[in-house]
Amino acid sequence: MSEEIQIFTTEYLDKCAHLYVEVFNSEPWNEQWTFETARAKLFEIMNTPGFVGFVFKQDELLGFVAGYCKQGQKSKSFCLEEICVRPHKQSQGIGTKLLNQLMDTLTAMKVTYVYLLTKKDGQAEAFYTKHGYQRSQHLIFMAKRF
Repeated sequence: MSEEIQIFTTEYLDKCAHLYVEVFNSEPWNEQWTFETARAKLFEIMNTPGFVGFVFKQDELLGFVAGYCKQGQKSKSFCLEEICVRPHKQSQGIGTKLLNQLMDTLTAMKVTYVYLLTKKDGQAEAFYTKHGYQRSQHLIFMAKRF
């Protein structure tokens, strides 16, 4: 099986939206995405200035990573919005390969900081911790429902 990582373009939008629904409507997330809402979310991310994304293919699309760069006062940061791997292919190195490709690209772009939001104390946090991410001691996530 030949594997390849390619730039996430609109060509992959529908397949990534289907994958997004498959992943995030399953354990441990148990969310309620539809194809339309997932596609709209990914379309918004793709159209954010500074977008960077990749897809992982092995005969079929098995995963993707997506986010965008933001300019800060002294350096660029990257908001990692989504990383998604087909459930039966998780824990086989695909997420790591996507993250490595992303980090190589961001390093070349002189990005110095990556941040993300994820569910705490779960498989996703363990994945990011394994790759050197830490819970921020300086920032908190706040929300207001209205």
